Amino acid sequence: MSESPYRLPKTVVPSRYDLVLEPDFETFGFEGVVDVTLIVGETVDEIILNADELEFGAAWLDPAEGERIEVTAVRLDPETERAHLSLARAAEPGDATLHMEFTGEVNDRLRGFYRSTYTVGAGEHIIATTQMQPTDARRAFPCWDEPEFKAVFGLTLVVPGELQAFANGAEASSEPAGNGRRRVSFTDTMPMSTYLIAFCIGRLEATEPLIVDGVPVRIVHVPGKGNLTSFALEVAEHSLAFFTEYYGIPYPEKKMDLAALPDFAAGAMENPGFITFREAALLVDPETATQTERLRIADTIAHEIAHMWFGDLVTMRWWNGTWLNEAFATFMSLLAVDAWKPEWKVFDSFALERSEAFEVDALSSTRSIEYEVIAPADVEDMFDVLTYEKGGSVLWMLEQYLGRERFRDGIRRYLADHLYGSTDTTDLWRALEEVTGEPVGRVMDAWIWQGGHPLIGVARQDGQIAITQSRFSYSETDEGTRWPIPLQVRVDGRTDALLVEATGATVEASGAGTVVANAGGSSFARVHYEGELFDWIKDGAAGLAPLERYVLLDDAWAAVLAGAVGAVEFCELTTGFRGESEDPVWKTLLGGLGWCDRLLEGTPREGFRRFVRELVGPALEGAGWDPREGESDLDRELRGTLVRAMGLLGRDQATIERAIAVERASRAGETVDGPLAAAALPVAATAGGEQEWEVFAAMYRDGDTPQQQRRYVRALASFPQPELLERTLAKTLDGYVRSQDLPFVVGGCLTDRDHADATWSFVKENWDALRSRLTPHLLVYMVEGVRVFCTKEQRDDVVAFFETHPLERAGKMLVQALERQAVAVAVRDREAGKLTAAFAAGGRLAGWNS
Repeated sequence: MSESPYRLPKTVVPSRYDLVLEPDFETFGFEGVVDVTLIVGETVDEIILNADELEFGAAWLDPAEGERIEVTAVRLDPETERAHLSLARAAEPGDATLHMEFTGEVNDRLRGFYRSTYTVGAGEHIIATTQMQPTDARRAFPCWDEPEFKAVFGLTLVVPGELQAFANGAEASSEPAGNGRRRVSFTDTMPMSTYLIAFCIGRLEATEPLIVDGVPVRIVHVPGKGNLTSFALEVAEHSLAFFTEYYGIPYPEKKMDLAALPDFAAGAMENPGFITFREAALLVDPETATQTERLRIADTIAHEIAHMWFGDLVTMRWWNGTWLNEAFATFMSLLAVDAWKPEWKVFDSFALERSEAFEVDALSSTRSIEYEVIAPADVEDMFDVLTYEKGGSVLWMLEQYLGRERFRDGIRRYLADHLYGSTDTTDLWRALEEVTGEPVGRVMDAWIWQGGHPLIGVARQDGQIAITQSRFSYSETDEGTRWPIPLQVRVDGRTDALLVEATGATVEASGAGTVVANAGGSSFARVHYEGELFDWIKDGAAGLAPLERYVLLDDAWAAVLAGAVGAVEFCELTTGFRGESEDPVWKTLLGGLGWCDRLLEGTPREGFRRFVRELVGPALEGAGWDPREGESDLDRELRGTLVRAMGLLGRDQATIERAIAVERASRAGETVDGPLAAAALPVAATAGGEQEWEVFAAMYRDGDTPQQQRRYVRALASFPQPELLERTLAKTLDGYVRSQDLPFVVGGCLTDRDHADATWSFVKENWDALRSRLTPHLLVYMVEGVRVFCTKEQRDDVVAFFETHPLERAGKMLVQALERQAVAVAVRDREAGKLTAAFAAGGRLAGWNS
């Protein structure tokens, strides 16, 4: 027996599933039959496997030798989600086939075997589809639902004759099944884990296949959206070719379908042969989308295709390896998209996402990237920024330390050694060590098995640059955690690659020139410059790469949160960046200023808005409102960032009026540049009323693209009237807002400073109804918006509520959101008075630049 009540014994293991499922599109029930080819390792009188929300019918075991053994009883354990099948007599070691008949529900909870809907004209259509990760295959059929138990799947679906069916394998046959139904069988899959099986039934269409290295690639979509597939096909073509070459191994399946689903809890899912996506993560009109929206789609597609090898072909042994599966795909997607669109500077954009991981990782409630997973609920917390963004950042840091070619060769060794197998994290470190000779395991264990990250101190001492490390935290406690830090330091134009140990390091510095620790920005660490080394930053960090300037500002705002630097000093620091031309740098600068805005009221807030207008206005004037011939995607993206800042943070009336005109023109079908159209929406909403709200709400369902729909529904949070807030929130309960979008609508209202209290009251009053519509992960995404509540009264109320309404899963993420809230309260207590004085009439920043 297994040691954990949640882990299956290995006395009986599967090698093949022959699965037949027949859903009923009227009752939303389904019937199923599965024959599992087994290897019985020792004599057993009971077979234990995973099953949840299923009812069993007839079941028996057919040994390869000997007579059939009936299953006399099935005991279901809801706590461990396991089924105990009692045998009429003991089964001896050898091969056997387990036959099970069962029924279940095509549910509306976006997990397991579930239903999605879409509308064409006046008709609503149902799609029956799947999302099995992490542990929901057991809701679709009884199985060994752990990643280590890999098997071949032979799938047959019995479907209404007018509907299409798709799955991991290619369609092998389709035969009449009576009563207007078809029996569709698919080719066998490669050996894979249960969480990767996928299928979909509905009125769907597929593009003509694009052949990439002999592999047919298609986009599957609802009718009428074929015009939004060309961009995804282009990204998929590049990514499939890129990873085939990078890994040095052919794509392991026979075909690749990428399916856009109207309702999908995750962003996408790496099912081999049939990758599933939210529509907004796959379908797009590249002519009207922003660069950020296109990058998000390209990144998601590349991420999932990277998994075909790393995660699908070679799979984690148990769920504690989830971090590596997802972090590696996060990093690999950056490499793939950077190779496709180097002008997008994707590592600069990734820094924005990495900042969120930094913020969580500075909490006392952070966690190690990898940790012990006992129950299925434990893995829910791994689908967060510490897995994706911190994990991906740490792998980027390692790649920069080892060198790109040596890192790639180590990955190739790892995959070749474990084809179709299951591994632990140490197997990857071992392969990289064998190829490079570097102490990869020692370095990475320090980063993977302990939470937090270092603060690097940089000081000039006796002709040298002294580098020290401590743990960066929002609290004053340094628990003595230290790391071997792969770090690049640039002194007087010379860059040295170091491995900074716990005792620190020194670099020769004969001159008095510029010193840049974390040159290139790849190390997952904060930096504090001491003495005169900090002075040049105040002038806008001239001469640094954009990512290095971003890191400097991001570190400065983190120092404000930690209490090492004042918010007023941060505002003064931003004035040195008036000539900044890079969008990510502006975004981190404006992110800090956005927090300052939350701490101000009345006349000082008006003074702050003037400060923002004087800071941002010249940059917007330089960028202009109209695209210019020859400008880059990133130039256009910056224009949108500046418009949003002037309109929302600066409350510039001229910008608001022009944004209203831009929104109307865009909605009327006039040609408007995507970033400008997207930026104008929330700005226009702030000056809108009931009529505009009705239009925005309708555009959520009627917009031409998923990106346009998403923009409009999120802009509903920006309408200032309390009665319109009530109507927005009501839409999350009546089914108008899809459950996949609900967390972002409610979360957007929670993070709006003027709507926060009313939205929180709504959440409390409708908790059960909201929870019933959301998966555990979507639920925590909704409520983590409380992290920005910055008064003691708000915090006390939130903490009291969750003491009596704990989350069943993803509890670590909630604890972190509550601690971030405590940090916000501390910042308000510490900085609000100083900011008020600085921006009050006659204050040191009230008349800045006048």
